[in-house]
Amino acid sequence: MSEAGTAKRPLLLYVNTPFCNSKCHFCDWVVKVPIGDLRLGPESEGRRGHLDALKVQIAEQAPALVERYRPELMYWGGGTASILSPAEIETLYGALADAFPMAGIVESTIESSPESLTLDKLRLLREIGFNRISIGVQSFRDDRLRMIGRAHSASMAETSIELARQAGFDNINIDLIVGFPDQGLDEVEQMMRHAAQLPVNHYSVYAYRASEGTVLRRRLDRANAKTDLANQLEAYQLASDILTEHGFPEYTFAYFGNPICQADLAYYQMKLDWIGFGSGAFSVIDGRMKGFRAGKLRDYIAHPTEFDYDLPLSSGAQAGSLIGFALTTPEGVDAEVFRQRTGITLAEALELPEVTAYLDQLCQYGELITDSAGIRFAREDIAKVYISMNWHEQPAEDAEPAPAGPVPVEIGLPAAAPA
Repeated sequence: MSEAGTAKRPLLLYVNTPFCNSKCHFCDWVVKVPIGDLRLGPESEGRRGHLDALKVQIAEQAPALVERYRPELMYWGGGTASILSPAEIETLYGALADAFPMAGIVESTIESSPESLTLDKLRLLREIGFNRISIGVQSFRDDRLRMIGRAHSASMAETSIELARQAGFDNINIDLIVGFPDQGLDEVEQMMRHAAQLPVNHYSVYAYRASEGTVLRRRLDRANAKTDLANQLEAYQLASDILTEHGFPEYTFAYFGNPICQADLAYYQMKLDWIGFGSGAFSVIDGRMKGFRAGKLRDYIAHPTEFDYDLPLSSGAQAGSLIGFALTTPEGVDAEVFRQRTGITLAEALELPEVTAYLDQLCQYGELITDSAGIRFAREDIAKVYISMNWHEQPAEDAEPAPAGPVPVEIGLPAAAPA
């Protein structure tokens, strides 16, 4: 057999940590997670049980993966991955290193929150191979941070960036949010100009989404208040202009800077398979989407190798999700990549009712470009399309859907849940 015939495919290792120090008021991911589980400490039964379950899942699923894949990217997210104690970090990384060849990983990212970072922990992360860190800053104003329920202060945010630099991280992302209902453009401009002066090379800028079930959404509903789409679009454009002016161009929707985040683009552009470990994680393997439902910590602990769902990427909603992810990039949906990933042609997918309905929504805000290579939006339309789509309510997910019921991954842009 030729070398090409035996070549292993690249793989992204994703590890989910379903714990946080606070239940942020804007985050739709934590809506599904009971606060008693979300804020478990390292010595709690739930935290210890989750770590043990992770080790079981990794050990049992890795051998079949290693036969066909080579790990190329690693991403620890959540929740808040940096909430893990040094002992938990070492144990978890050790389980991965025992099961997978790690030498070929070129980008290794961990999501973090400022209050959970210390110099010793950051040095440990660098020592075991993390070369990129994403810090959930969100704002540099203490009043804004309190309003959105963050556990850190503005000074902690700046200190965490400096500590990361001291520990040897030279690839640092910070998350920021614009477009809150009461946020004027002056606040956005002040935040972005300050952010652009920091020792940071990458920025994720999210437009606030008033997701149902969040504290901020309930406050808006009680006050009969509404967010202002025009203001959100203007705030995002202002943030984009300032970052571009300072040498941090937008390379895909919401992401600015260099080097680009390879894990994010692999996810959005469907470029490679990934395996998701942990409660709330999902995988894309062999043309199927498999995973564990968010907020079901004890179910995962009891059955860490039994996915809660296992669905073909060719099904209507899953194909729609992949198309929605890819259209956030300037390259859009590559027809050949889509066929390879899903087993159906892009033309066939575009005839599926779920995909047709979703694209009809998207095309209210931008013109879809279609040619033999695939489909895409003009770069200047992408932000307008997806920020506008934040205003479309997603149908509620059943607590315990039957196998033939609603699929677990919502169509559209993945809900941002910055750490």
